[in-house]
Amino acid sequence: MKAEADQHTRITRGGHVATGTSAERREKTARNGTKKSASTRQALITAAREVFVEMGYLDARVSDIVAKANVAHGSFYTYFRSKREVFQAVVDQVGTLIADAVTHRSEDTPGDSLANLERANRRYLRVHHENARILTLVEQVATADPEVQATRIAARAEHVARVERTIAGLQDRGIADPDLDLHVTAGALVSMLSSYSHWSTLDPDYDEDRVVSALTQIWIRAIRLDPSSPTRITTLSKATRSTKAVRSTKTVRDE
Repeated sequence: MKAEADQHTRITRGGHVATGTSAERREKTARNGTKKSASTRQALITAAREVFVEMGYLDARVSDIVAKANVAHGSFYTYFRSKREVFQAVVDQVGTLIADAVTHRSEDTPGDSLANLERANRRYLRVHHENARILTLVEQVATADPEVQATRIAARAEHVARVERTIAGLQDRGIADPDLDLHVTAGALVSMLSSYSHWSTLDPDYDEDRVVSALTQIWIRAIRLDPSSPTRITTLSKATRSTKAVRSTKTVRDE
């Protein structure tokens, strides 16, 4: 029984066991959530996101969030212990959007490596632009909050591991450089894409098609992707058409 009780024990940021009515409500809601409670929780997260975007993290207050959500102040603590905790919930939802953007979709075509890569890059850029303010706040808050920093590190590790698996799969198919250092290459490509995505939100001349084309070509060159062996792309976009020149250059060099 003690072990079961320990699973539901909450520790405050100061290292104390959470007690009192709010803590009890959070425990009950966590165990016996209803559609209404889930709706209220999401309303608070949505409101918090708007407040953080408008005011920044440091200036935002719980009172601002509950006012935006049209929820009683005390109700906030039924779902979250602090401003930082609701910020983490916002960050988690953005992280889910990013993960979904780079996951295979129904519109992706098995074996169509270049087109799938281009679509994934486009989806990632769009999610980054749509959530630019929150992602910038994450960078700022992470410098002072170890928990938010840990979230960033974990998200990057997952992204790098996913890219490693992608490159390894392309190597297994014989269409990517078999001698690449998977971890270093994946880490470099992730850093390139995330960093460029951040700075591109500040570019007044940002052109999505141009950027997607260029980033996809960088990917192709970095891993020496050659989709003509053993499969060939049948539908070429603006980005993938220019890979003909890459393949021609590779042929001359091999000779």
